Amino acid sequence: MRISNLGAVIENNIRDRILKNYFQNGKRIGLLLDLGCGPRPYMHLYAPYCDKTIGADLPDSPFPKNKVDIYCAATKIPLENESVDFILSTEVLHDMPEPIDMLAEMHRILKIGGTILITTPFVVPIVDGKYDHYRYTKYGLEYLLSKSGFEVLDIIPVSDVIGAMITLAIKPWLKIWYLLAKKTRLNFFYSIYNPFLLVTVIFPQAFYLWTYRLPVLKKIYQRFNYGAIGYVSIATKKS
Repeated sequence: MRISNLGAVIENNIRDRILKNYFQNGKRIGLLLDLGCGPRPYMHLYAPYCDKTIGADLPDSPFPKNKVDIYCAATKIPLENESVDFILSTEVLHDMPEPIDMLAEMHRILKIGGTILITTPFVVPIVDGKYDHYRYTKYGLEYLLSKSGFEVLDIIPVSDVIGAMITLAIKPWLKIWYLLAKKTRLNFFYSIYNPFLLVTVIFPQAFYLWTYRLPVLKKIYQRFNYGAIGYVSIATKKS
């Protein structure tokens, strides 16, 4: 179970499973562009199935330089027309003031028949401050992708209302432990070694993920996917 982000254990682990399943069962990819790559948290999932990968991020990206190959805006990518086979962009589109511009640029550099896979948040708090512009429903994503010249193959919900409620409920607790650690200068309070943090933050998310694996409960959860934490959208560039 990935717990690198204490407040997003549910969404990160379910998103990981979706991406892992997609790359393991898909066809081999020539050139993959990880757009808005950050520290490339998904590289271990896609790299084995690609001939070449490129990581792109903003010029002021705080992430290690060995993870970023090119620095650029998502609306001005220094790559040739129809030069990329696959574009992965995780949790970027909602930060774009004009999302259609980003999708148009992705469409420009993607080969005909190429694929894009984007992830977007839905039922989550503001996380990127003034850069956090939008939350997309499944129908909003379908509209934007179709308008940008893509054929939508699938839009997969990440969790459901129950998972979203748990994720929202643990946020105040996480804030409490963070502030306590900051005030006391004891990192222990904001770590998995704090038993109270385990009970109030980690355990509810871990319990949900465990029950989510059970076929019977998963079917029940899927009835509540109208309130997903986010979505994974897969689309191709039409000829």
